[in-house]
Amino acid sequence: MIAFPTSHMSVRPGDTARDRWRDFDPYLFCTMLLLMFFGVAAIWSAVGLPPILSANSGTQQAVFGLVGIALMLGASAIDYRFLNTLAWPLYGLGILSLILVQIVGVTINNAQNWFQFGGFLVQPSEFAKITTILALASFISTRGEEMKSITSFIVGGLIVALPMGLVLIGPDLGQATIFMALWASTMLVAQTRMLYLFMIIGSLPIVVWLAWQFVLEDYQKVRFQVSYNPESDPLGAGFQIIQAQISIGAGGLFGEGLAGGSQSQLNLLGVRDSDFIFAHVSGMFGFVGMLALLLALVIFLWRCLKVAEIARDHFGQCIAVSVTGTIFFQSFLNIGMNLGLMPVAGITLPFVSYGVSSLWTSLIMVGILQSIRMHHRKLAFTR
Repeated sequence: MIAFPTSHMSVRPGDTARDRWRDFDPYLFCTMLLLMFFGVAAIWSAVGLPPILSANSGTQQAVFGLVGIALMLGASAIDYRFLNTLAWPLYGLGILSLILVQIVGVTINNAQNWFQFGGFLVQPSEFAKITTILALASFISTRGEEMKSITSFIVGGLIVALPMGLVLIGPDLGQATIFMALWASTMLVAQTRMLYLFMIIGSLPIVVWLAWQFVLEDYQKVRFQVSYNPESDPLGAGFQIIQAQISIGAGGLFGEGLAGGSQSQLNLLGVRDSDFIFAHVSGMFGFVGMLALLLALVIFLWRCLKVAEIARDHFGQCIAVSVTGTIFFQSFLNIGMNLGLMPVAGITLPFVSYGVSSLWTSLIMVGILQSIRMHHRKLAFTR
């Protein structure tokens, strides 16, 4: 746990906008761009290599990316401490959006998790991750030593449990697990007692049993079981997992080109622009390309953690660790799903999978991290 001085804070002379932009992290930005490049190329390939300037999912993702980069730069320029004052109103808006989507949202694959605006779908649970991160960071940063009390620990859990429960109503089990990862990563830097965390870990078998008996739908149970034995239903629930594994293996060292692997070309690999985009990228670029994507992701996450090290206040540190944990777990779940190591959960690969909600959420998170870097010199500590 990083200790922060409690002495008087004053503005450091010479803290100009130009000085702040010098702290903008180019490595974080460039690895983010590389991941987005993989995404645009794979989505363009997934829809059949249409003319580049035509209206297709690949060009849409590129436009989404440009707008998202503008949002990221805007978030970078805003002093992240200002978000502390807005954390709870934003959290309320996030909760309201999760309630409204269950009333007026669009239902896809038996899940009512999207708003439709024109020809685009917006998933409020993605943006609710940001508002929940801010609210939890604000709560923890104002409690300090009080986080050692069981009451503060429970309240911190309830802050995340509320949006997670609304997401489960969707139902969207995959997104709900992301909220759990968000909470767990943030609590690692909270001044809470490790005993409480061990108690949560110890109760997981009971929670899993109760969820299996009373929460999960039959189709979710089947999906979980088949994920680890896809051959038990090779033409049904296990079909996509088998095709993803074939696509990854068939890519070889350098891949089969921009058209993707044979499974993609024969249209056997479904949802290859989103859930199974990692398998499609592997078919396109092979082992070398897959390794490059993973390396870019590792460097990206490393730079995210560096923000937590640089942060001079608990609020910024909590945000940085929470964002890192969220993006790591989401990436791990998506890639593991493609490899057959994790259950199929309909989770996107950050910066790579198609979708405006997922992309903009990830980019705004990066913008907040850049803001922490750029404004960490603003407050100098004096005795």
